[in-house]
Amino acid sequence: MATQLQFRRGTTAQNNSFTGANGEISIDTDSKNLRIHDGANAGGYEIIPTGTIVAYGGTAAPAGWLLCDATAVSRTTYARLFAVIGTGFGIGDGTTTFNVPDVRDRFPLGKGANNATLGATGTAAAASGTITSSNITGVLTAASNTGTSTTGTGTSGGTVAVIPAATYTTVASNTVAGATVANATVAGATVASNTGTGTTGSTTQTITVGNVSVAASAKDSTLATVVNSVNTAGHTHTIPALTVPALTVPALTIPALTVPALTIPALTIPTMNTASHTHTIPGLSIPALTIPALTVADHTTTIALPFEVTNFIIKL
Repeated sequence: MATQLQFRRGTTAQNNSFTGANGEISIDTDSKNLRIHDGANAGGYEIIPTGTIVAYGGTAAPAGWLLCDATAVSRTTYARLFAVIGTGFGIGDGTTTFNVPDVRDRFPLGKGANNATLGATGTAAAASGTITSSNITGVLTAASNTGTSTTGTGTSGGTVAVIPAATYTTVASNTVAGATVANATVAGATVASNTGTGTTGSTTQTITVGNVSVAASAKDSTLATVVNSVNTAGHTHTIPALTVPALTVPALTIPALTVPALTIPALTIPTMNTASHTHTIPGLSIPALTIPALTVADHTTTIALPFEVTNFIIKL
Protein backbone atom coordinates (compact mmCIF):
# COMPACT_ATOMS: atom_id res chain seq x y z
CA MET A 1 0.00 0.00 0.00
CA ALA A 2 1.33 3.37 -0.94
CA THR A 3 2.26 5.88 1.71
CA GLN A 4 -0.77 7.86 2.87
CA LEU A 5 -1.11 11.35 4.28
CA GLN A 6 -1.59 11.06 8.04
CA PHE A 7 -3.08 13.52 10.54
CA ARG A 8 -2.45 13.93 14.24
CA ARG A 9 -4.50 11.48 16.24
CA GLY A 10 -5.30 10.95 19.86
CA THR A 11 -7.95 10.15 22.42
CA THR A 12 -10.86 12.46 23.15
CA ALA A 13 -9.03 13.81 26.21
CA GLN A 14 -5.88 14.48 24.17
CA ASN A 15 -7.86 16.22 21.43
CA ASN A 16 -9.73 18.34 23.97
CA SER A 17 -6.39 19.78 25.20
CA PHE A 18 -4.78 20.14 21.77
CA THR A 19 -4.79 23.61 20.21
CA GLY A 20 -2.80 22.88 17.06
CA ALA A 21 -2.14 25.22 14.19
CA ASN A 22 -4.80 27.16 12.34
CA GLY A 23 -6.35 24.79 9.77
CA GLU A 24 -4.73 21.66 11.25
CA ILE A 25 -6.85 18.46 11.25
CA SER A 26 -6.70 15.79 13.96
CA ILE A 27 -8.44 12.48 14.54
CA ASP A 28 -10.32 11.56 17.73
CA THR A 29 -9.57 7.87 18.15
CA ASP A 30 -12.36 7.45 20.72
CA SER A 31 -15.25 8.99 18.74
CA LYS A 32 -13.75 8.22 15.30
CA ASN A 33 -14.32 11.88 14.47
CA LEU A 34 -12.27 14.48 12.63
CA ARG A 35 -11.49 17.83 14.23
CA ILE A 36 -10.25 21.01 12.66
CA HIS A 37 -8.24 23.47 14.75
CA ASP A 38 -7.92 27.26 14.58
CA GLY A 39 -4.66 27.65 16.53
CA ALA A 40 -6.44 29.45 19.36
CA ASN A 41 -9.12 27.24 20.98
CA ALA A 42 -8.19 23.93 22.61
CA GLY A 43 -10.07 20.96 21.19
CA GLY A 44 -10.88 22.59 17.87
CA TYR A 45 -14.19 21.85 16.18
CA GLU A 46 -15.68 18.51 15.14
CA ILE A 47 -16.29 18.28 11.41
CA ILE A 48 -19.36 16.09 12.13
CA PRO A 49 -20.64 17.22 15.56
CA THR A 50 -21.70 14.68 18.13
CA GLY A 51 -25.50 14.23 18.03
CA THR A 52 -25.77 14.63 14.24
CA ILE A 53 -28.60 12.47 12.79
CA VAL A 54 -28.43 11.33 9.16
CA ALA A 55 -30.16 8.80 6.93
CA TYR A 56 -28.11 5.68 6.39
CA GLY A 57 -28.66 2.87 3.91
CA GLY A 58 -26.92 0.08 5.86
CA THR A 59 -28.55 -2.31 8.25
CA ALA A 60 -26.00 -1.74 11.05
CA ALA A 61 -24.52 1.56 12.22
CA PRO A 62 -20.88 2.24 11.24
CA ALA A 63 -18.14 2.86 13.83
CA GLY A 64 -18.71 6.09 15.76
CA TRP A 65 -22.48 5.99 15.18
CA LEU A 66 -25.56 4.37 16.74
CA LEU A 67 -28.88 3.41 15.12
CA CYS A 68 -31.79 5.68 16.06
CA ASP A 69 -33.87 2.83 17.47
CA ALA A 70 -34.62 4.02 21.02
CA THR A 71 -31.91 1.81 22.53
CA ALA A 72 -30.93 2.62 26.13
CA VAL A 73 -27.14 3.13 26.24
CA SER A 74 -24.62 3.88 28.98
CA ARG A 75 -24.31 7.45 30.15
CA THR A 76 -20.64 6.79 30.93
CA THR A 77 -19.64 4.95 27.75
CA TYR A 78 -21.39 7.52 25.56
CA ALA A 79 -20.72 10.51 27.77
CA ARG A 80 -20.05 12.81 24.77
CA LEU A 81 -23.46 11.98 23.23
CA PHE A 82 -25.18 12.18 26.63
CA ALA A 83 -23.67 15.62 27.14
CA VAL A 84 -25.32 16.75 23.88
CA ILE A 85 -28.82 15.15 23.91
CA GLY A 86 -29.22 14.28 27.61
CA THR A 87 -32.52 12.52 28.33
CA GLY A 88 -34.49 14.46 25.71
CA PHE A 89 -35.27 11.23 23.83
CA GLY A 90 -35.75 9.02 26.91
CA ILE A 91 -34.36 8.70 30.43
CA GLY A 92 -33.27 5.07 30.09
CA ASP A 93 -33.21 3.49 33.53
CA GLY A 94 -33.13 6.94 35.11
CA THR A 95 -29.57 6.63 36.52
CA THR A 96 -26.98 4.88 34.35
CA THR A 97 -28.53 4.88 30.86
CA PHE A 98 -30.34 7.17 28.43
CA ASN A 99 -32.19 6.55 25.17
CA VAL A 100 -31.09 7.43 21.66
CA PRO A 101 -33.76 8.88 19.33
CA ASP A 102 -36.37 6.55 17.83
CA VAL A 103 -36.97 7.21 14.11
CA ARG A 104 -38.38 3.77 13.35
CA ASP A 105 -41.58 4.12 11.28
CA ARG A 106 -41.45 7.89 11.89
CA PHE A 107 -40.52 11.01 9.97
CA PRO A 108 -38.16 13.48 11.66
CA LEU A 109 -39.97 16.78 12.23
CA GLY A 110 -38.16 20.09 12.54
CA LYS A 111 -38.43 21.84 15.92
CA GLY A 112 -40.54 25.00 15.72
CA ALA A 113 -43.28 27.06 17.30
CA ASN A 114 -45.93 24.34 16.88
CA ASN A 115 -43.60 21.53 18.03
CA ALA A 116 -41.18 23.18 20.41
CA THR A 117 -40.13 20.23 22.58
CA LEU A 118 -37.05 18.37 21.34
CA GLY A 119 -37.66 14.63 21.38
CA ALA A 120 -41.48 14.95 21.44
CA THR A 121 -43.39 12.36 19.41
CA GLY A 122 -46.74 12.27 17.65
CA THR A 123 -49.10 9.80 16.00
CA ALA A 124 -49.24 11.39 12.55
CA ALA A 125 -47.47 13.93 10.38
CA ALA A 126 -48.50 15.50 7.12
CA ALA A 127 -46.95 17.96 4.71
CA SER A 128 -49.08 21.02 4.07
CA GLY A 129 -48.94 23.91 1.67
CA THR A 130 -50.92 27.11 1.34
CA ILE A 131 -52.42 28.13 -1.98
CA THR A 132 -52.90 31.89 -2.04
CA SER A 133 -55.91 33.39 -3.74
CA SER A 134 -53.65 35.72 -5.72
CA ASN A 135 -52.29 32.72 -7.59
CA ILE A 136 -55.65 31.47 -8.79
CA THR A 137 -57.79 34.59 -9.12
CA GLY A 138 -59.29 35.00 -12.56
CA VAL A 139 -62.39 36.24 -14.38
CA LEU A 140 -64.65 33.71 -16.01
CA THR A 141 -67.35 35.10 -18.33
CA ALA A 142 -69.89 32.93 -20.13
CA ALA A 143 -71.03 33.87 -23.62
CA SER A 144 -74.51 35.35 -24.06
CA ASN A 145 -77.16 32.72 -24.59
CA THR A 146 -80.73 33.47 -25.81
CA GLY A 147 -83.41 30.80 -26.00
CA THR A 148 -85.80 30.55 -28.95
CA SER A 149 -89.39 31.71 -28.39
CA THR A 150 -91.81 28.84 -27.98
CA THR A 151 -95.63 29.01 -28.39
CA GLY A 152 -97.87 26.18 -27.32
CA THR A 153 -100.63 24.96 -29.64
CA GLY A 154 -104.24 25.48 -28.54
CA THR A 155 -106.27 22.42 -27.71
CA SER A 156 -109.62 21.71 -29.34
CA GLY A 157 -112.73 20.09 -27.91
CA GLY A 158 -114.70 20.65 -24.79
CA THR A 159 -112.84 21.28 -21.61
CA VAL A 160 -115.97 21.18 -19.48
CA ALA A 161 -115.50 20.67 -15.79
CA VAL A 162 -118.61 19.49 -13.93
CA ILE A 163 -119.02 20.05 -10.21
CA PRO A 164 -121.69 17.66 -8.86
CA ALA A 165 -124.70 19.10 -6.98
CA ALA A 166 -124.34 19.30 -3.26
CA THR A 167 -126.71 17.30 -1.04
CA TYR A 168 -129.19 19.02 1.25
CA THR A 169 -128.07 19.54 4.75
CA THR A 170 -130.67 20.31 7.48
CA VAL A 171 -129.89 21.40 10.95
CA ALA A 172 -132.20 19.73 13.48
CA SER A 173 -134.80 21.89 15.30
CA ASN A 174 -133.51 23.53 18.38
CA THR A 175 -135.91 24.80 21.11
CA VAL A 176 -134.84 26.84 24.06
CA ALA A 177 -136.84 25.82 27.14
CA GLY A 178 -139.21 28.43 28.75
CA ALA A 179 -137.82 30.39 31.63
CA THR A 180 -140.03 31.88 34.43
CA VAL A 181 -138.86 34.51 36.84
CA ALA A 182 -140.30 33.98 40.36
CA ASN A 183 -142.85 36.52 41.79
CA ALA A 184 -141.22 39.47 43.44
CA THR A 185 -143.32 41.45 45.99
CA VAL A 186 -142.33 44.73 47.50
CA ALA A 187 -143.63 44.92 51.13
CA GLY A 188 -146.29 47.61 51.95
CA ALA A 189 -145.06 50.79 53.53
CA THR A 190 -147.32 53.05 55.77
CA VAL A 191 -146.48 56.60 56.71
CA ALA A 192 -147.63 57.40 60.33
CA SER A 193 -150.53 59.93 60.83
CA ASN A 194 -149.52 63.49 61.48
CA THR A 195 -152.10 65.90 63.18
CA GLY A 196 -151.52 69.61 63.85
CA THR A 197 -152.45 71.02 67.28
CA GLY A 198 -155.77 73.09 67.44
CA THR A 199 -155.77 76.69 68.73
CA THR A 200 -158.25 78.15 71.32
CA GLY A 201 -160.72 81.03 70.60
CA SER A 202 -163.63 81.85 68.43
CA THR A 203 -163.36 81.05 64.85
CA THR A 204 -165.69 84.05 64.13
CA GLN A 205 -164.08 87.34 63.21
CA THR A 206 -165.54 90.48 64.99
CA ILE A 207 -164.92 93.75 63.16
CA THR A 208 -165.37 96.98 65.19
CA VAL A 209 -165.84 100.21 63.21
CA GLY A 210 -164.97 103.56 64.76
CA ASN A 211 -166.96 106.69 63.69
CA VAL A 212 -166.20 110.43 63.83
CA SER A 213 -168.36 113.50 63.02
CA VAL A 214 -167.03 116.12 60.60
CA ALA A 215 -168.54 119.14 58.75
CA ALA A 216 -170.35 118.10 55.65
CA SER A 217 -169.05 121.17 53.78
CA ALA A 218 -167.35 124.47 54.34
CA LYS A 219 -170.51 126.46 53.64
CA ASP A 220 -172.58 125.21 56.56
CA SER A 221 -172.31 123.59 59.95
CA THR A 222 -174.01 120.35 59.05
CA LEU A 223 -172.19 117.31 60.47
CA ALA A 224 -171.51 114.05 58.67
CA THR A 225 -170.34 110.74 60.13
CA VAL A 226 -167.21 109.03 58.64
CA VAL A 227 -165.24 105.81 59.56
CA ASN A 228 -161.89 106.48 61.04
CA SER A 229 -160.86 102.96 62.31
CA VAL A 230 -161.49 99.19 61.76
CA ASN A 231 -160.50 96.55 64.42
CA THR A 232 -160.51 92.77 64.07
CA ALA A 233 -160.79 90.63 67.21
CA GLY A 234 -158.27 87.75 67.90
CA HIS A 235 -159.11 84.19 66.58
CA THR A 236 -157.66 80.61 66.20
CA HIS A 237 -157.15 78.33 63.10
CA THR A 238 -157.08 74.49 63.51
CA ILE A 239 -155.11 72.27 61.01
CA PRO A 240 -156.65 68.78 60.82
CA ALA A 241 -154.42 65.60 61.08
CA LEU A 242 -152.89 64.34 57.76
CA THR A 243 -152.47 60.52 57.31
CA VAL A 244 -150.41 58.96 54.41
CA PRO A 245 -151.89 55.51 53.66
CA ALA A 246 -149.69 52.37 53.25
CA LEU A 247 -148.28 51.81 49.76
CA THR A 248 -147.91 48.17 48.47
CA VAL A 249 -146.07 47.17 45.22
CA PRO A 250 -147.77 44.08 43.74
CA ALA A 251 -145.78 40.92 42.70
CA LEU A 252 -144.21 41.07 39.24
CA THR A 253 -143.99 37.81 37.16
CA ILE A 254 -141.99 37.44 33.89
CA PRO A 255 -143.70 34.87 31.66
CA ALA A 256 -141.76 31.95 30.13
CA LEU A 257 -139.82 32.73 26.93
CA THR A 258 -139.53 30.02 24.25
CA VAL A 259 -137.20 30.20 21.22
CA PRO A 260 -138.82 28.38 18.29
CA ALA A 261 -136.95 25.70 16.31
CA LEU A 262 -134.52 27.06 13.71
CA THR A 263 -134.08 25.06 10.48
CA ILE A 264 -131.35 25.81 7.91
CA PRO A 265 -132.76 25.02 4.48
CA ALA A 266 -130.88 22.73 2.06
CA LEU A 267 -128.23 24.43 -0.08
CA THR A 268 -127.75 23.15 -3.63
CA ILE A 269 -124.69 24.08 -5.71
CA PRO A 270 -125.58 23.83 -9.40
CA THR A 271 -123.18 22.27 -11.90
CA MET A 272 -120.59 24.62 -13.38
CA ASN A 273 -119.31 24.26 -16.94
CA THR A 274 -116.04 25.69 -18.22
CA ALA A 275 -116.13 26.45 -21.93
CA SER A 276 -113.45 25.14 -24.28
CA HIS A 277 -110.39 27.37 -24.47
CA THR A 278 -106.78 27.40 -25.68
CA HIS A 279 -103.61 28.22 -23.76
CA THR A 280 -100.70 29.83 -25.58
CA ILE A 281 -97.14 29.69 -24.23
CA PRO A 282 -95.37 32.93 -25.15
CA GLY A 283 -91.81 33.01 -26.47
CA LEU A 284 -89.13 32.55 -23.81
CA SER A 285 -85.88 34.50 -24.20
CA ILE A 286 -82.86 33.69 -22.01
CA PRO A 287 -80.70 36.81 -21.61
CA ALA A 288 -76.90 36.79 -21.76
CA LEU A 289 -75.38 35.22 -18.64
CA THR A 290 -72.04 36.52 -17.30
CA ILE A 291 -70.19 34.63 -14.58
CA PRO A 292 -68.29 37.14 -12.40
CA ALA A 293 -64.68 36.76 -11.34
CA LEU A 294 -64.19 33.83 -8.97
CA THR A 295 -61.72 34.22 -6.10
CA VAL A 296 -60.72 31.22 -4.03
CA ALA A 297 -59.65 32.14 -0.51
CA ASP A 298 -56.40 30.91 1.01
CA HIS A 299 -56.67 27.35 2.22
CA THR A 300 -54.46 24.52 3.35
CA THR A 301 -54.38 21.17 1.62
CA THR A 302 -52.91 17.92 2.89
CA ILE A 303 -50.69 15.93 0.55
CA ALA A 304 -49.86 12.25 1.04
CA LEU A 305 -46.08 11.74 0.71
CA PRO A 306 -44.61 8.66 -0.93
CA PHE A 307 -41.78 7.17 1.09
CA GLU A 308 -38.87 4.73 1.09
CA VAL A 309 -37.59 3.04 4.24
CA THR A 310 -34.06 3.74 5.48
CA ASN A 311 -32.16 3.72 8.76
CA PHE A 312 -31.27 6.83 10.73
CA ILE A 313 -28.02 6.99 12.69
CA ILE A 314 -26.68 9.41 15.32
CA LYS A 315 -23.02 10.49 15.70
CA LEU A 316 -21.23 9.62 18.94
